[in-house]
Amino acid sequence: MPKCFVIMGYGEKTDLATGRLLNLDATYQHIIKPAAEAAGYECVRADEVLHSGMIDIPMYEMLLDADLVVADISTSNLNATFELGVRYGLRPRSTIVMAESQFKSPFDVNHIDISKYVHLGADIGYSEVGRMVAQLKKLMATIKASSSPDSPVYSLLGLDPPARIVRTGGKDLASPAGGGEATSDIGVRAAVPAEETHAALWDEVATARAAGDFVKEKAILSTIYYKQTARSGQEERASRPRVVRELAFVTYKLGDRDLPDDAAAAAAAYEEAISLLRTLDPEQTTDPETLGLWSAVHKRRSDLLGRTESERLEDLESAIYTAERGFLIRQDYYTGINLAYLFDIRASTSSGNEKIADRIFADRVRKRVIKAAEKAIDLIRKRLVGVDGKTSASANDELYWAHATLAEALIGLGDPRGDAVLKAAAALGVAAWMNETTLEQIKKLRALRAT
Repeated sequence: MPKCFVIMGYGEKTDLATGRLLNLDATYQHIIKPAAEAAGYECVRADEVLHSGMIDIPMYEMLLDADLVVADISTSNLNATFELGVRYGLRPRSTIVMAESQFKSPFDVNHIDISKYVHLGADIGYSEVGRMVAQLKKLMATIKASSSPDSPVYSLLGLDPPARIVRTGGKDLASPAGGGEATSDIGVRAAVPAEETHAALWDEVATARAAGDFVKEKAILSTIYYKQTARSGQEERASRPRVVRELAFVTYKLGDRDLPDDAAAAAAAYEEAISLLRTLDPEQTTDPETLGLWSAVHKRRSDLLGRTESERLEDLESAIYTAERGFLIRQDYYTGINLAYLFDIRASTSSGNEKIADRIFADRVRKRVIKAAEKAIDLIRKRLVGVDGKTSASANDELYWAHATLAEALIGLGDPRGDAVLKAAAALGVAAWMNETTLEQIKKLRALRAT
């Protein structure tokens, strides 16, 4: 079966040009992969490849050998853009470029045909999925039947494709690019055998997360993390940011579960999560997911028994500073509600003008959170109901967090609507740990506001 290799970001990413959160996994799972499989391709994304040694090697091999490459350059993803350039240099044809509708093409590439699709926030509407799948499938069929180059390098310069040198029997022999028949007894490696992907592991991670089985989730993520960071000779390698973030999240959630019985175990878990996140440079990064995790872990550590007053204050200040940066970048309800809560915590430790200022800041942020959460709820309801009238599990979780955040913001402002919204959130039937997290924070918030 011909191979389709997909180069793009993954997970939820913030488009810094517009401040919007885009779920790139939804683009891959609901648009690109179904279209490729319907067109007769075996489809794999770069982050699904299990590898030993340098990731560059299998990545370059796939960019050379894949029968089709689809590049989504939404959010101006640097890795995807670089890999697209490599593909254009290696192969004269069979490359598709796509991006979210608000992507602004740089001047140097504004002559390249980019297929546009519409995100409605963190996901994609059902009708837009159907339209884009049909468009991609048609485009893939056209590419299969065409011999015209779509690479601007080959179109403008009239080059011949490169030949790869493969050593066999002590001789260097040329092998054609693109998986064609090799000379002599040389075989060209296929793009990516299915058994070398770890998409199945990510499915297991999602299943464990939904069930609240953080022990299993951490075991799976640790397997991926240590495989990616294993030494290659003397070279130390970094894990992909997505793996680091997810592993840090599940690690600190396990720390939460150790409380209140084992504060020492919780402290060790928080320190482990912080150590993981340090590899993503939280002091300098503009990635909202990393900033949110860094803030959340420090907030939890500031509550631990045994911390000195100066240590508590240092953790709290770090949590607030990081949350402020994340909220400035994204303006999302989740980061905002945590920032408001942190202001209330700091207000409880101060007096005079400092206390008044933090209470005012907390209320101002909550008012902005209410608008963001109400808008998110409206969008989620419009876009994520399937053909059968049922909402997907991931959409249901997202709808829950929007309701829970709205409830907390209203309760923090003393608005009586908050309790009704909280009941509506609980009625969505999500995992128990999600409800427990919400109720615990609201309980603490009520106590803070009461004083």
